[in-house]
Amino acid sequence: MNWNSSELICCDAPAGLAEHGIRDAVFAIGTFDGLHRGHVAVVRAMLEESRRLNAAPAVLTFQPHPRAVLNPDNPPPLLMSRERKLSILASLGVRAVVSLPFTREFASLSPGDFLSRCLLSGPVRVRGVCVGSRWRFGARGAGDIAFLQQRANEFGFICRAVPEIRDERGIVSSTKIREALAAGDVAFAAHCLGRRPAVSGVVVSGYGVAGSTLHCATANLDVRCGMLPANGVYAAFAVVGNERFPAVVNIGVSPTFDSYGNGGQVRVEAHLLTDGAPDLYGKEMALGFAARIRGERKFASPEELAARIQEDIRLARAALTEQNQSSAKEEIIA
Repeated sequence: MNWNSSELICCDAPAGLAEHGIRDAVFAIGTFDGLHRGHVAVVRAMLEESRRLNAAPAVLTFQPHPRAVLNPDNPPPLLMSRERKLSILASLGVRAVVSLPFTREFASLSPGDFLSRCLLSGPVRVRGVCVGSRWRFGARGAGDIAFLQQRANEFGFICRAVPEIRDERGIVSSTKIREALAAGDVAFAAHCLGRRPAVSGVVVSGYGVAGSTLHCATANLDVRCGMLPANGVYAAFAVVGNERFPAVVNIGVSPTFDSYGNGGQVRVEAHLLTDGAPDLYGKEMALGFAARIRGERKFASPEELAARIQEDIRLARAALTEQNQSSAKEEIIA
């Protein structure tokens, strides 16, 4: 997928930045799952402050996702891979990313201990910190912006609280994006993200029915990263290496074929809307979802499904053409 973040400095503690010649830094702090428009606003505020203070622009985040540690029986589906997150941060102009290991012991730190032990210790001088205005930190979320500002005054760094981004549905958040994807609303998810929601994985062999019976050959994607939208048919763009292809994507359990006896396992099948599509087996592919065409349904026969697929293809082409022609079109992979 050509997500190049090789120029980023990556380490697991702020002190590690000194090994790369960084002595002064401004940090944007957060989990940043999805890097939605609210997260990007925090990062851009950090970049602005880093230029003003002549300090390195850095992001401090947590690995793994805190909720995966605090609630391991119900971890949140991650909206993007670490690789893609680093790529987007690099494209924004971030120079370094510090990923603090998140453990239960880490979660028990008081707000003061978090700042003194994880941020303000070591040879790198913190010149500024930018966070979302509702950001909480430390054990049980006891630390807030007022506490952070107090410590900023004490230790001599700037503290900038960035207002949340709101729309007609309230505050833009990763939770809202997950809810939208769970409902198949990829348009609203894209609105919140500032880019199309995407998944990525490896193309694997399927049952061979799409080409022989439905006359619509597909690439079956074993999804490794990203959150799938609800079962249904979508217009999408497929990205393989540096190439991009329009596609129609089916997500579901193949009810017309009685799920092939696989117990309702969800499958992702992408039909590329281009002549001379390359052999994709074994290759990495990303799918950026542009529009929902319809929900999943069981057809009376394969022939009826085949006829409906042709209509799906027509609608997908129209949706993708409209987005390509729009002056406000967004990238699939930032």
